[in-house]
Amino acid sequence: MTMLFGAVVVLALAAQPSVQTRSPYLDAVRRYGPGTEREAIVALLALRLRDADEVFEELDGKICAAVGARGCLPHQLIAAGRESQAKVAATWRRLYPRALALHVEALAACDPTAEFAAMRLHLTVLLRLIVRIEQMARDQRDIPGEFAGVATHGRHLTLWALQYLRDLNGLAAAVESFEAVKVRTWKSWSGVEGIRDVDVRLARGALEELRAVPEAVAQSPRTRALSDVFARDNLVAQEERRRVELAAQVYESLIVEHPAELEAHLRLARLQLRLGRVEQAEAQLTRVAGLKPDARQAYLAALFLADVYERQGRIADAIAAYGVAQQNWPGAQTPGIGIARLRALSGAHAEARAALTGVHLERAADAPARSDPWMGYIGAQAWRLPAGIAALQASFEAEP
Repeated sequence: MTMLFGAVVVLALAAQPSVQTRSPYLDAVRRYGPGTEREAIVALLALRLRDADEVFEELDGKICAAVGARGCLPHQLIAAGRESQAKVAATWRRLYPRALALHVEALAACDPTAEFAAMRLHLTVLLRLIVRIEQMARDQRDIPGEFAGVATHGRHLTLWALQYLRDLNGLAAAVESFEAVKVRTWKSWSGVEGIRDVDVRLARGALEELRAVPEAVAQSPRTRALSDVFARDNLVAQEERRRVELAAQVYESLIVEHPAELEAHLRLARLQLRLGRVEQAEAQLTRVAGLKPDARQAYLAALFLADVYERQGRIADAIAAYGVAQQNWPGAQTPGIGIARLRALSGAHAEARAALTGVHLERAADAPARSDPWMGYIGAQAWRLPAGIAALQASFEAEP
């Protein structure tokens, strides 16, 4: 009886389409999941990877070798037999999404002022992971075409992580790589030809916005070479305006094709304000109200309208707009401070003090972090990163 039971267990295990290949890297990937992110990142960093090839030797080479395949090319997997193909495909379906999320988190955890090599490594791995996922969805018979959606998710997470870090070089490389993908046709996967990824185009606009930050422009070699301070400042201002114009053009083009894309409307309106086009910004923000914005978008639209009204000398309207912002995002500091400033400038000091009631400018060390969408505005779409990672984690297949 015992021997029969053992034989049944062996047969059942053999039927499982999985590859239990072990290695420090694969162990870190398998460890990654909701609640174990930190452990997995620490394990990954302890490996001190120096080359993206090391990652793919683990994710591809070792997994394919474990089932007796000579390599991971389609004809090599076919030669290994159907059972081996199924095992490899099942393992890839489980590990690639985990590896993608793990390297996104490892990238976002880097110090952008010092860990340049690590940032480039994780970015290189992510770009290659995304391509591999698309190849799997296209070429592997045991992997459904819908798996390509993981690659799309990976593109977005990578872009948001780079925006969070404000890594201009990395963001430029990623945007250019992903923009090249939009000309491909993945009809069998999505039913849509010539996919034009809105989030990639938002990232292009964000890249130009980040390039327009005066501090970034001022550090260019050409600027540093100028000895005349006035000429330098004038050059910086011209370059900044050019970048703002480029970003505005990106958002304008996006709105033409996607009129309901609220993020593009908000960011275009803010750029129009920077360019002094106050009436255009007002019209843009008025449109936002008719597009059913969520609380965050309504908050930012009201905040920007307050700026518009103040520039037009409509102080009462500006104060009212700040009030609308407060209603949409209670507890945020910016509207209360804005109202207090306008009251004080008008000489209504008692009303200014009243406006600051409940606006705590200092926070106890053990108090929860306050939420104010304006504080993360310069990070473009980086605010979406936590929810995006959680959504990818929710799609993970459990380890057998």
